[in-house]
Amino acid sequence: MSLTAHRCLLVVIALASANPVAATDASVSAPAVRGGTYPWNYSGVRERAQRPTAIAGACAVTAPLPRVLIAGDSWAQFMWDDDAHNEVFDKFGHADKRAVSRSLGSNPGPGYSGPEYAISGSEAREWVNGASYPWAANVVSELQALPSIDSVVLSIGGNDILAGRSGGGWYKDMDLDVPGAEEALFARVLQHSDAIAQSFVNVRPQIDVIISSYEYPNFNVSPLWCWIYACPKRNDLSRDPANALVTDAEINAMNLDVETRRMAWTNGDPRLAFDHGVGEMHHYYGDGQTAAGILPRPGQLAPAYLPFPAGNPARPSLRENFRLNSGISADPIHLDAEGYLYKVGVQAETHFFPRFRGEISASLPSQGGAFDGWADGVASGTNAVIVGDDGVRLTRGIVSIDTSAVPDGAEIVSASLYLLQESRSGTNPITAGNLGPPRLDVATGSFGAPEVEPGDATADADAQDVGCFVGSAAAEYYAWRVDLTPAGLAAINRSGLTQFRLAFTTVDAGVHRVAFKDGDALLAPAEFAETVDVVDELQPDGTLRSRSVTGSVLQHRGIAEVLGSARPFLDVRYAAPMFSDGFEGAVSGVVR
Repeated sequence: MSLTAHRCLLVVIALASANPVAATDASVSAPAVRGGTYPWNYSGVRERAQRPTAIAGACAVTAPLPRVLIAGDSWAQFMWDDDAHNEVFDKFGHADKRAVSRSLGSNPGPGYSGPEYAISGSEAREWVNGASYPWAANVVSELQALPSIDSVVLSIGGNDILAGRSGGGWYKDMDLDVPGAEEALFARVLQHSDAIAQSFVNVRPQIDVIISSYEYPNFNVSPLWCWIYACPKRNDLSRDPANALVTDAEINAMNLDVETRRMAWTNGDPRLAFDHGVGEMHHYYGDGQTAAGILPRPGQLAPAYLPFPAGNPARPSLRENFRLNSGISADPIHLDAEGYLYKVGVQAETHFFPRFRGEISASLPSQGGAFDGWADGVASGTNAVIVGDDGVRLTRGIVSIDTSAVPDGAEIVSASLYLLQESRSGTNPITAGNLGPPRLDVATGSFGAPEVEPGDATADADAQDVGCFVGSAAAEYYAWRVDLTPAGLAAINRSGLTQFRLAFTTVDAGVHRVAFKDGDALLAPAEFAETVDVVDELQPDGTLRSRSVTGSVLQHRGIAEVLGSARPFLDVRYAAPMFSDGFEGAVSGVVR
């Protein structure tokens, strides 16, 4: 499910209890479930559909470059199985970067020798046991084989904690049995996690490791399904489940204690970063008492990551934020695919987009008004930047940017034009390819008058077919990035307006248009979409009654959240002239 506004979200079947207390009843009997052994796991390797390449035009390279590796436990496995990172990279205009992983849906145990490293149910204590488990060595081998990777997302330690009383993990009041046992457990998990991370950063200096946090769980599963995992596991997290069953708030407090320690750990190592995501679901969806968008979003700025804690530590994440397995809502731990998109969207804001974007000398917004729009040779408009066709003629988008901020003597190293999708009519020609490859023409000044006019569609350009297009523009706020070729860079006007014309090359029957936000685009403080959940409630007579529950979710708007704007913009990287007005200039525009 993509994160888009103005449409209903996926209908989620959430099997909720008519009596919430029954979901945590300690009298529910079932065998204890150890640590990371999840009954809904699939065995072996899941087949993955090939992700379409979204790179076209005047491109020197048309294959995505691996930049991120996802490793660890079931949270890593699901983020990979859901393809969350690559979907978000596309949304941020960087579909030419690729996340990679190799997942297993269940832990095969000691002695396994396969190449995977996103292993459901795996524990940190297994990862440091290289003689019995190949997980860490597999990551090192993958990093050595793919030298372009410079970020590792590591999700680890959760299963060590959730192993519970029966498996040597955490449980409420464990210090009453062995004084200092909780501190020793947390210290051991942190020590093992650091050993794992250091084995990755030691492969080469460019690698950073992002330590992925977890989220407030929800063990309040319907009595229909609580016996599968949630009820026995809550019992296993309690020293005396009959009289002192661990509560949601106590589980959350333990979670926050662990994450506080991981924040301090990552703050002490410049090669490590912390992904603070505890409370994200509360912020975006609400907590069942407070509406979406009200509770604080997890802070992303080290060292304190304020607000911390985020969300509402007294309450679990909503049941509808968790995965369905064979239509059953029994999972108290793992987010659904949409939830992981939100999590990775925040990761992209903080870590990936700044790294992919690189150092910018200047970021220049489009003009809007009469200077952004579309033209087809017969008509024109300034309601949006529209690219595509109407079945008869091509519609060409026009973007106008004042580029006079680039110094006269500066050497432009690179430039990238970003546009954010607003709407679409018919088939998406970017992904369907039915209108041929896209092309970018550049006018040093303007194609005619500075204002958009019908003749802009066919007016001569100073540089033709000089753009490499990246992205699918699949939904609202998805970015389409256009990297300029050297000929395009040479056409940038150092003394005023530069106009960009975006178009496809052939006409197809029917209307196939993508509209992008123009320089007049206003970004609302927040945008919400409706959610619809079908809840099956168990009745006293044993029957089920279904009802629809509507709610709302705060939308994540990709790049617009980072920049505070949805307007088209041109990122320019340049090296300042060695001497300017008799003074030595500073060299800028270092590109990563």
